[in-house]
Amino acid sequence: MQTQDAPVEILFKFWPWLEANKNRLIAGVAALFAVYGIYSFLTWQHEQKEAEAGNALTKLLVAPAPGAKPEDQAAKYAQLAAEYSGTAAAKRAQLQAATAFFEAGRYDEATAQFQKFLAAGAPGALAATAQLGLAASQEALGKPEATASYQKVVSLYPGSSCEQSAKAALARLQKPAAKP
Repeated sequence: MQTQDAPVEILFKFWPWLEANKNRLIAGVAALFAVYGIYSFLTWQHEQKEAEAGNALTKLLVAPAPGAKPEDQAAKYAQLAAEYSGTAAAKRAQLQAATAFFEAGRYDEATAQFQKFLAAGAPGALAATAQLGLAASQEALGKPEATASYQKVVSLYPGSSCEQSAKAALARLQKPAAKP
C-alpha cells in the first residue's frame, strides 16, 4: 500500500545532498547576487552618463553663447562628443559639430567629423544626413570623390530626405562635364 507521503520521501532524500553541498549553494547564490549587483550598477552608471550627455547637448542646442561664431559652437560640440563618447548625445553632437564646421567654411574639419560620424556606424536618417554633408564638404574642397559620396547617398539611403538633394548635386556636378 502506497501512502501520500511522497513529498516527505523526496525531502528525506534531498536533505543529505543539501547538507553536503550547502557551502557551494551559498557561494553560488552569493555570486549571482554579486553579478546582479555589478550589472545593476553598470547599467545605472551608463544611464546617468546618457542623461548627462543629453542635458549637455540640450544646453548647447537651446542656449548657444550669444554672439558665438559657428566654429566656436563646432568646437563645443566636438568637445562634448569626445567627453561623452559612446552615448547617443555624443553621436548627435558630432553631427552638429560637422555641420557647424561646414557652415563656418572649415570644410576639412567638417569632412573629418562627418567621416568619424559615419565610421561609428550611425543608423538611418542621421547617417544619410552625414553622408550628404560629407559629399557637400568634399565638393566644397573640390575633391573628385564628392561624386561617389553623392552616389552613396542615392544608393544607400533611397527614399530619405537627402536623396533628392544628392540627385540634384549629382546633376549639377555632371552638367559641366556633359558640355561639348
